[in-house]
Amino acid sequence: MLRRIDWFWRLCMTGFAFAFLFGGGCVLAATVLPILAVLPGNRRDRAQTVIRLNFRGYLFMLQRLGVLRLELEGAERLRASGGRIVIANHPSLLDVVILMALIPRAQCIVKHQLWNSFMLGGVMRQAGYIRNDLAPGALVGACRAALDEGQSLIIFPEGTRTRPGSPPLFRRGFANLATLAGASIQWVVITCTPPTLVKGEPWWRIPRQKPLFRLVVGECLDASTYLGYQHRSIAARRLVGYLETLYAERLQGAGMG
Repeated sequence: MLRRIDWFWRLCMTGFAFAFLFGGGCVLAATVLPILAVLPGNRRDRAQTVIRLNFRGYLFMLQRLGVLRLELEGAERLRASGGRIVIANHPSLLDVVILMALIPRAQCIVKHQLWNSFMLGGVMRQAGYIRNDLAPGALVGACRAALDEGQSLIIFPEGTRTRPGSPPLFRRGFANLATLAGASIQWVVITCTPPTLVKGEPWWRIPRQKPLFRLVVGECLDASTYLGYQHRSIAARRLVGYLETLYAERLQGAGMG
């Protein structure tokens, strides 16, 4: 009986949390961010700070409401990740919220649909996030500029949320960027037990038990160590292969493989 009550409570609070997230985004876009935009100084940095603080408050709310639990290992490395590419696997819809709440000056590549969204487009534009439909040269240039400015560029190498138990299959874009820019890579392994908010499932299909999100932040990886190959494409392929193996081992060790 108590488990059913707990499940029903989490279901209601999950629905409330989704409404709060999107509603809050609209309020930010319509009120707070336009006010900040007319103040002197860096408008983009102010907007990103407001978003990070709101996501931190959002995570705190989710934990207090009993929707989820959160464990962090090595979180101090995320706070020192400026000028690095931060990569993570992508098991849940909340992954980006968690990372952006923990990383100062977080930059990310967003779907152009979000950029043009009526509800959240204003937030994306004010924060200066990079849209994913830019021409390849412009996209690489925007990413390099963000890294040079000391921002942390969040990338999910899988490109989309992956189903539980699926082996990590990384696209090569982040590795090409890392080897081209000589950028360091900060890798993060995310697990969610039991799985929730996975790809292809509606938000109301929540697990019977409260999910535990666990983030393990590893040692920073210097991509320049892979530049000894004759062709950069080989370096990128070797880098992807190394990280796919690392993630597969870590996820298997966590019981998620």
